[in-house]
Amino acid sequence: MEKLGEGRFGRVYKVQDIHTGQIYALKVSKDPLYTDLLMKEAQSVLLFNHPNLVKLYSYFLSRDKKRIYLLYEYADGGDLKNFVIQRGGKLKLPEAVSILKQIARGLDYLHTKGYIHFDIKPENVLSKFSNQSRIWKLGDFGLLKTRGYSGILDIKGTVGFIAPEVFHGEIHRSSDIFSLGCLFYYMLEGHHPFKASNPAEELAKNRRGIVETPKGLEGKIKEIFLKMVNPDPLQRYRTAGQLLKDLETLEA
Repeated sequence: MEKLGEGRFGRVYKVQDIHTGQIYALKVSKDPLYTDLLMKEAQSVLLFNHPNLVKLYSYFLSRDKKRIYLLYEYADGGDLKNFVIQRGGKLKLPEAVSILKQIARGLDYLHTKGYIHFDIKPENVLSKFSNQSRIWKLGDFGLLKTRGYSGILDIKGTVGFIAPEVFHGEIHRSSDIFSLGCLFYYMLEGHHPFKASNPAEELAKNRRGIVETPKGLEGKIKEIFLKMVNPDPLQRYRTAGQLLKDLETLEA
């Protein structure tokens, strides 16, 4: 029906089942080089079932085995990046906390299953309408890693949302927590925490990993935020489950 977007490995289209009328998002590999990578994504994600994760329904290969198609649920509410823009560039604290909790729940499911998302950013947080409210979901599992991953981290996510240890070849579940903290900052400030006048400076700031507190953040939520974005991975929440315990103590 239309092209929805394009990532590192594939293009995403809005498609319709001609028999049922159901709408889906179809991810198609760009290049035969990425077919194996997306096959691994499909085989992992097909087993995921959580309301705050974008659901993969099926996948299939082209006859020549050079192209793979992944059929995901269609998120009709768009992504977080556009949502923040539509809201005037910043979200109010209660709304940002609500979204943070929902994504933390999806991430907790991943962490419990032994996975690290490794690419948390506004474009990968999607929403779906349900009874005129939005349910927020974590999507795009192209960089998914298993806990204890020891390969070469040749692709390091998106500058502005990368945990500092990743630049040194380390990755932990707490690396996702740092990225989630940067996402929370983005919701409140309208830009990532390492914004600078040029990309090289942004990269240098991201490597250092020093995150300032968003304006007006106080009390318990400030404590939670500072623990999320601690440059030392051992001083952060180790998992999304630990983070959720503290988030759930906040007043609605």
